[in-house]
Amino acid sequence: MKRNFMRTVSAAALSTTGLIGIGTATAGATPATPAAPHAAAADSVSPAEVGLNAAKFYFFKDDNRHGGYAYVTGSDRDLRNNRWLSGPHKGRTIDGGTSSVNNTTSHFVVLSDHPGSCVGPHYYSNAHSSDNALSNNGFDNKASCVSFR
Repeated sequence: MKRNFMRTVSAAALSTTGLIGIGTATAGATPATPAAPHAAAADSVSPAEVGLNAAKFYFFKDDNRHGGYAYVTGSDRDLRNNRWLSGPHKGRTIDGGTSSVNNTTSHFVVLSDHPGSCVGPHYYSNAHSSDNALSNNGFDNKASCVSFR
């Protein structure tokens, strides 16, 4: 009886930890909320469009997670073929146009400003973190490559 109770309590604790996520953020970043992208009223997104609590790395056109969004679920060495999914730039390439990010994945994510080779200056995003202004890190409008680690 005591053993079954402890198993139940342990399982509940693990489930809770998995739902809220654990991680620290890089300089200028804050813990991410596992929700659909934060968008301006004109750019509102329904949960059906982005998936509930999905593990994705979100790119936002403007600071504070506004102005349109796009996402990836894994590494992509060339962001020139990715398009904004909402906002005034919908349908245009996200390459070199990201101003804020939200990492809802369990991965450390690296952004680079050179498509294909992924060399040059980098931006680092810890798992379950967000950054409302990449300009604070000298990486505003530079992302051309994303690597999940």
